[in-house]
Amino acid sequence: MLIEELYEALIEAGASEEKAKAAARAIADYERRFAGMESEVVSVRSSLQKEFADFRSSLAKSLADIDKRFVDIDKQFIESRADVDKKFTEHRAYVDTKFLESRAYVDTKFAYIEKEFTDIRGGLRLQYWMTGTTIALVTTILFKMFS
Repeated sequence: MLIEELYEALIEAGASEEKAKAAARAIADYERRFAGMESEVVSVRSSLQKEFADFRSSLAKSLADIDKRFVDIDKQFIESRADVDKKFTEHRAYVDTKFLESRAYVDTKFAYIEKEFTDIRGGLRLQYWMTGTTIALVTTILFKMFS
């Protein structure tokens, strides 16, 4: 294949017929190669566009899956927190009950001990009066004996 316009222009310019044909064929070969490269570039471009479109849709799907997983994790966390809060409330009520029982027990024991101390104080007062009376009696006897 040769480019006739170029061939005729070279003949008018004074080139020999053989050189004009060779030059026209060489340019036609280059044009055919450039056309082949252009079609390859178009093919690569459409292939890249398809790959990018597939990548975008795959990425969008992956992001949707990740969002769904985060929603699931949030839901599980909320359920776990509610369970922990419930158990904490139960244990706190149990501890409060045990504390009140212990306090009532201690108050009962304290009242008993206080009663015991009151009884002991009463007994000690009696001991003081008896000791005082005994000392006064002994002192009086000693004064009477030595006076």
